Amino acid sequence: MSVLENHHWRSTIGMLRESRLLAHLPKEMTQDIEQQLGSLILATDINRQNEFLTRLKAHLHNKDLRLEDAHDRHFMLQIALKCADICNPCRIWEMSKQWSERVCEEFYRQGDLEQKFELEISPLCNQQKDSIPSIQIGFMTYIVEPLFREWARFTGNSALSESMLSHLAHNKAQWKSLLSKQHKSSGGGGGSGSPDRTGQGTEREEQAVTEGEAP
Repeated sequence: MSVLENHHWRSTIGMLRESRLLAHLPKEMTQDIEQQLGSLILATDINRQNEFLTRLKAHLHNKDLRLEDAHDRHFMLQIALKCADICNPCRIWEMSKQWSERVCEEFYRQGDLEQKFELEISPLCNQQKDSIPSIQIGFMTYIVEPLFREWARFTGNSALSESMLSHLAHNKAQWKSLLSKQHKSSGGGGGSGSPDRTGQGTEREEQAVTEGEAP
């Protein structure tokens, strides 16, 4: 369904048409641009992460990406936008932590509303069970790290890619430290009622992360 991503696409098209930014272009070209924008935005749906990651790994393994080919260029634009969409853990710690907390607070507000109206609480939205450090560690482990490792391979381990991976490793260590302190202060309960997750997570955690939005 990609409800949120479809909304973003339609909103983008609405703004383009209202501003008449593309009014000087032929109708066929405008339609093509709108469709390409849609394909790029819809690719950011977190539920399609494994689909795109598998394709990227296959291309890099087979060494068959040809950027002179329009289809391959579009695919790599999708990958680039996916990286941009989930890049918060690759920023410096102070900035990354602030945005992570803001996004998780939004998750919790959603969970509170769902509970108020007796709905099933969405993945990662239960502040009694899902602590911010555990959410971030799962997000980095299952979503961010796999994609950015492959992006680094694509760029030939560029300086920027290495810098982002370095920030990612540092930030993950910081969240693990916070989770450990949270766990100790709650007498083993993980701070918000969550288990100790300083190591690798479970299959259930991976599913929860991939079903939610990007923290």
